[in-house]
Amino acid sequence: MNKVFFDKTQNVEVSRITSDGWWLENTLEHVVKGTALGKDFTVNIYKPSSERMIARYDRETDIWSDEITNRTLDEYFNQHGQRFVIGSPDGDYPEWAITEAPPRYDKSTQTVLHINKQWKVFDILIGQSFFDEYGNEFLVSDYNFELPEKHTFTKPPELRLDNYAVKLVGGQWQQLLDYRGEMAYAKDRDNGTDYQIEELGELPETHTLSAPEPFDSWIDKGWKYDIERHRPFKVGEEKQWRDNELTKVLDRIDQYEKDQNYPVELRTSPIQTNEDYLRLLQDRKNLSVYPESSHFPFGERPSLSGLAN
Repeated sequence: MNKVFFDKTQNVEVSRITSDGWWLENTLEHVVKGTALGKDFTVNIYKPSSERMIARYDRETDIWSDEITNRTLDEYFNQHGQRFVIGSPDGDYPEWAITEAPPRYDKSTQTVLHINKQWKVFDILIGQSFFDEYGNEFLVSDYNFELPEKHTFTKPPELRLDNYAVKLVGGQWQQLLDYRGEMAYAKDRDNGTDYQIEELGELPETHTLSAPEPFDSWIDKGWKYDIERHRPFKVGEEKQWRDNELTKVLDRIDQYEKDQNYPVELRTSPIQTNEDYLRLLQDRKNLSVYPESSHFPFGERPSLSGLAN
């Protein structure tokens, strides 16, 4: 639009606009004869229909746009409570914008954070001690600190007893027996399981700290030798001994019997007499019936001639 120069000095009713055409206000502008209005004024007056309504002036066509709600001063916040405004009449919130204002808080001692769709005020605790459930101490090093589960700001008590340690139970410190690192032995050795202790507290009634001997059973509140627990191991041990000895005896008998078919000068068996041969046969019998003896496997082993060695 061409500039209009005034033919006399006068006060002119104008709409003042921004550099990009947005209406600012209606006012009177004093103009001098022979001059024209600047780019930030127009005599094409726009009057908002209500508060917060605004329009935009097109200098080329001398036409005002349709009215819109002026969002220039609409405020929003980031997750840390920092305030922003949209800054332009036709602007919009960024995707991350939080439109709900944070609650009042003391910025010198507190912070605010928007989490889980709501504002939360945090005391500034940097440098303060807190403790895990076993009394280990840590220092707060972050803003917006939330005490983790099974932690407390309360210092644990001094220990007064040996073999005890502190533990946080239900938010309260307790002094509990400390067997951590030791072995817990199942009293029921057939169905229970031994394990290394990792937690504080009393042992369950099913276990004990006392280690059993290989063939012990828990009898009358303590470990005692159990012959029935020993029996299957002893049976295997004695049968293996019997089998080894019987093999040697049978080999010696076989050697002697075969030698009888050879000339004397070609025989290799150390058995020289029939009496020794009969003694070997007795060894064979004694070894064969040994597992059926009444005191097997805990009785005495059969006495052997030693001729098979």
